[in-house]
Amino acid sequence: MDSIGTLLPLPRALTHFRPRTPGLGFGTASVHEGPPVAVREAERQLSRTMPPRRRADFLIGRSALHRALRAAGMSADAVLYDGTRPLLPDGTSASISHSEGVAVAVAGRSEDFRTLGVDLELNAPPLAAAHLVLSGPEEASLGQAGSVARQRLFVMYSAKEAAFKALSPVLGPELRGLRDIRLHTHNDGYLAGVPRHPSVSVRVTVRHLPQGVLCWAVPHD
Repeated sequence: MDSIGTLLPLPRALTHFRPRTPGLGFGTASVHEGPPVAVREAERQLSRTMPPRRRADFLIGRSALHRALRAAGMSADAVLYDGTRPLLPDGTSASISHSEGVAVAVAGRSEDFRTLGVDLELNAPPLAAAHLVLSGPEEASLGQAGSVARQRLFVMYSAKEAAFKALSPVLGPELRGLRDIRLHTHNDGYLAGVPRHPSVSVRVTVRHLPQGVLCWAVPHD
């Protein structure tokens, strides 16, 4: 897996790990950049109704999204939201993730990417939470407690988060949580799917950061 020696500044370093798939745009943003510039006025107005922490995450998320759209050769007016999901323009697939004041996004045309998912994690979940993320056999595969088990859980958690974001719009309420998703090792990541829907799967790419994990999911043909 790829790695780099420093994450300062993290958004700039993350470009080292960006997807290289044609047509798939990648963007980053950080609270450390100062006021987000790649956002629209309607997004700023909406953010003023939010608590400070949520406002910061929303703005850097939208900034990363607009940068990802631009990288994919696309653009959008204000991207508001429908429930918890971005209200994307027709013909667009995208996904956003944020962790510790840093946001990442992937975007592309829906004719090329039926669905997309991305996840950035800079804090590993405790091993005690494994049963909330993994199926029984997956949890058993972690082995004994220790740094190796914690790192495996960290990676599998992030991979499942990215897969969940990609699979959820396709499967709807049939996908209830991360435990429904099964991971199978594939190249530099996993194939992820839900056993009761074998015809639907995504390919998850994993990139190891010295202080975290970056994963993105695209349809598996």
